[in-house]
Amino acid sequence: MNKKQIHKTIQYIICVVFLLTSVMLTGCGKETVDDGMTYFHHSIADQTEADTQETQKEEAYLITGIDQTEESLRLYRYTNGMEYRFYYGADTQFLDKYGNQSTLAAFSLGALVTIGEQTVDGTLSEIQLSDEAWVYEDITRFSVNEEKNMLMIADNKYRYKDNTFVFSGDEKVDITDIKQGDTLTVVGMDKEILSVNITTAQGTLRLKNTSLFEGSFLQLGKKIFTEITPDLTLQVPEGKYTLTVANNGWGGSKKIKIRRGKTTTVDLSELKGDGPQYGKIKFSIDVEDALLLVDGKETDAGKTLKLTYGSHTVTVYADGYDAWKRNLYVNSSEATIIIKLKDEEGSESSGTSTGKNSESSSSSTTENSQSSQRSQSTENKTSEGKNSESQKSNDDSDVLKDLLSSLYNTSTNVSK
Repeated sequence: MNKKQIHKTIQYIICVVFLLTSVMLTGCGKETVDDGMTYFHHSIADQTEADTQETQKEEAYLITGIDQTEESLRLYRYTNGMEYRFYYGADTQFLDKYGNQSTLAAFSLGALVTIGEQTVDGTLSEIQLSDEAWVYEDITRFSVNEEKNMLMIADNKYRYKDNTFVFSGDEKVDITDIKQGDTLTVVGMDKEILSVNITTAQGTLRLKNTSLFEGSFLQLGKKIFTEITPDLTLQVPEGKYTLTVANNGWGGSKKIKIRRGKTTTVDLSELKGDGPQYGKIKFSIDVEDALLLVDGKETDAGKTLKLTYGSHTVTVYADGYDAWKRNLYVNSSEATIIIKLKDEEGSESSGTSTGKNSESSSSSTTENSQSSQRSQSTENKTSEGKNSESQKSNDDSDVLKDLLSSLYNTSTNVSK
């Protein structure tokens, strides 16, 4: 019996003893608390994979955080009042409530969603807007009654609860932060408010003449990445941004300003540039003899590549390491992509880059490239000789005997 098994046995025994003494427990799960959120490492704790996948399909979650740099979502689970971090990637399907293809841009904080299974690389297979919730946008006629936990929208009354989320920009705020004169987006079910998004400090970005760049990605500042669709519109926090697009060798950047309650229109045909444009890309891989494929073609990792502006697929294979696959978004004249492979002992797989063009550089996360960043927990398994295992087994037995004796005495004393 190894230390991990002993730990689980101890947890079980402790749970039994405390139940016998009528002490209420919330559970004995493995958890990590970070900034008030509890994570169960890519899955719902203490469930089998099949149970987890079935639960995910049946349940609706509320989006409480979107990190487009790490390509992750924070989702609130109503059954236990906890938040989880899930990752999405290039193969994740975003669907509207009717099941039609959509993009991440249609998923905002406070949206109610359902999720699909997790793939082998830890990303969600699909994320869909729930058809069980209603959404009211651009609400200006409302009032809040804090004594009755009531939000009136026009002449209709709705209740909010302790787990009703209120957002302003990227931040969680309180219901008391809603003021007359604000503009709201409200999500609810029946007469219950699930979330309120204060959109007063936002403006609208509208794209036109998008055909050349459709299917590629737009970058706004250093946090907002989204796929370009025909005549895309986005709700964006007010402020100044650098907007960058690139596809099939064409692309460029433009500084824009988003004004509160206003629409900023950008003509992408003006960013076409003198194409086709190329970026000089170098790769630095921390494992020797690794196999590098760019757009499916084997490539010498030691050479500088000339890649057209736009999206490219990068895959790296090495003996004893997990496969590394990302989308590389090139929109600068030169950059270096640093690739760190995740080995079998559970280190993180990551890709970073450095580029000389500060306004438009190629990067897997920190600059202007989009790539999947994720970490997965792996169990480190080792093999030891028979003699050492026998000794460990004896030690484990002694530990358990002492523990059982101690717990028995504790239980007896309590019963007295």
